[in-house]
Amino acid sequence: MRKLKIKINDKDYTLEMNRDTIKWLEAVGFSIEDFNKKPVTYYDLIWTSLFLANHKDVNPNLALKLMDTYKASGKNPVKVIRFAIEEYQSFMDALADIDLTESEEDLEIIEA
Repeated sequence: MRKLKIKINDKDYTLEMNRDTIKWLEAVGFSIEDFNKKPVTYYDLIWTSLFLANHKDVNPNLALKLMDTYKASGKNPVKVIRFAIEEYQSFMDALADIDLTESEEDLEIIEA
């Protein structure tokens, strides 16, 4: 998956959506299908999730403050959120794109 580098307060952040961040999003109730029902909540969750992989020191409150600072500096956090949603969708598409008829390995299935 891709990574996004942004700078906030002269500090570089590498933002990433990966399996662990998606699991965190699911654990806190995120659902892409419900994004339009809770846009502000999900917007904040997606932004926060991007810091989890590479910036363990950034807690949810700090992540939201960083978003405010990023916006106040004239940058658009919506572009970052779009990146995250694209990465989330790519992960889900890859997960669902399984062709069972053309398996590269033979599985030995044993009935219990």
